[in-house]
Amino acid sequence: MDSTKPMKLPRARYFDKDMFYDISTHIVVEDFPLHWHDFYELEFVCSGQAVQVINGTVYESTPGTSVLLTPADFHSYRLIPGKEPPEMFNVKFSDLILPEQIRTELCSLKGPLVCSTPKIKPILDSILEEYQRNDHGRDQFIRAGITQLCILLLRSGRDCGFLSDAMDFSTSSSIQQAVLYIRNHYRGPITVEEVAKVVHLTPNYFSEYFKKQTGIKFSSYVQKMRLEFAASLLQMSDLSVKQVADASGFNSAAYFSNAFKENFGISPEQFRKNHLNTRPNAQ
Repeated sequence: MDSTKPMKLPRARYFDKDMFYDISTHIVVEDFPLHWHDFYELEFVCSGQAVQVINGTVYESTPGTSVLLTPADFHSYRLIPGKEPPEMFNVKFSDLILPEQIRTELCSLKGPLVCSTPKIKPILDSILEEYQRNDHGRDQFIRAGITQLCILLLRSGRDCGFLSDAMDFSTSSSIQQAVLYIRNHYRGPITVEEVAKVVHLTPNYFSEYFKKQTGIKFSSYVQKMRLEFAASLLQMSDLSVKQVADASGFNSAAYFSNAFKENFGISPEQFRKNHLNTRPNAQ
C-alpha cells in the first residue's frame, strides 16, 4: 500500500447501523500507514511504545498517553525497533452521541489533543466491559462514559492550550448546530439552504445571522475549512493537486488553486515544496 496516499476509513466500516461507536483493545503489531476518518477517535496507550505522526508532527506514544483525533486529522504509526509494541484502547465515535455543549467544544480543538491522562483508564475499562455485554441500559452507559472521557480530555486540552478561542459560538445554539454540521459535511457539496434547513431558519435570515454571529460569511467559512484540510493533505501526502481539490470539497482544481493562493499567498505546488523537508518519515 502506498502510504503517501492517505486512506479514508469510513464510519460504516466500524459502526453498526444503529450504533455510533466502536470500542476495543489491540496491540499494534505493524506500522500503520497514513489515514484519516470521518469520526472522532480516542487512543490510550496501556503499555509499550510507538511513534505516531499526526498532521506532520511526531509524537511518542508511551503508557498513559491519550490522543483524541478529529475528522480533520491525518495520522500514521511506526513501531520502534527493540521496544515493546504498544497495547492500547481505541474508542471510535460520532459526535452525534454527545451533548450539544461537548460537541461544540470539540469544534474548538486546534487539532489532535495529545496529553498524559492515566486517570481515564478506569472509565475505559468500564465502557469496554459494557460494550462486550448486552445488559439493560448498555447504550446509555457507553454514551455517558464517552461523554465523560471527552470532558476530562477537554479539560486537559484547555490546560495545555489545545483549545482555540478564535471563535465563540456559545451565544447561539443555531450557530453551534450550523458549525457542527458544516464541519461534518464541508468535504462534500454543501449549501446555505441545506444548513439553514438543519437549524430551521430561512436561507436569507440564516445567511445574515451567521455573518453577524461569526464575523464571516457562510461561504467564506466553508472555504476556510476546505482550505485548511487541503493544506494538511498537501503537506502529508503525494496526492495530485486535483485529487487534493476533490478530497477537500472543491469542484474545480483551477478554482481551488486560485483560492489557495489568495488565502496562503503561494500556490498549492509551492506550499507542498516548502513543506517537503518538514514532512516526517512515517514509514
